Amino acid sequence: MKNKIIKIFSILLAYIDLFSDICPYLHYKEFMNEILTSVDVRVMGTRFAQIRKKIGLSQLEVAHQLGTAQIKVSQIERGNNVLSPLFLAMLLFYTQHVSSEVLLSKNFDIEDENLFNKNYAMVSVAKAKLQILRDDFEKQLKEQTEDMVRRLNETANLL
Repeated sequence: MKNKIIKIFSILLAYIDLFSDICPYLHYKEFMNEILTSVDVRVMGTRFAQIRKKIGLSQLEVAHQLGTAQIKVSQIERGNNVLSPLFLAMLLFYTQHVSSEVLLSKNFDIEDENLFNKNYAMVSVAKAKLQILRDDFEKQLKEQTEDMVRRLNETANLL
């Protein structure tokens, strides 16, 4: 069962491909490992129910928006029937309301003021891109400094 769950999350993140263009591969891999070790299907089901209640929707209303039966939504919220495409549909549905970064985080808190703030997710993306730019700049600066020092040493040796 756990292998199937891991496969679902792997497929989901590949499908969304949310982090491939914002984070280097290493950060993406670390993010995946954090999700797989901290969030299981029962936890996700509980989170779905908490978010649904917080935004004032019933299971029936969510089911209607997803084109399914209320019992299916109930099953997923209880951690059952997660090997269905509906689980992915629910995940995508709830990421329309909350930051996917926070939803999948091990530090999920339904009372977090940033949970329903989509700008929070955008700020996180911007921070990740700035970190990548900073790392690239530092690498280039280090390479250029080393090259300049090497050239200065070669020039000094010629004198």
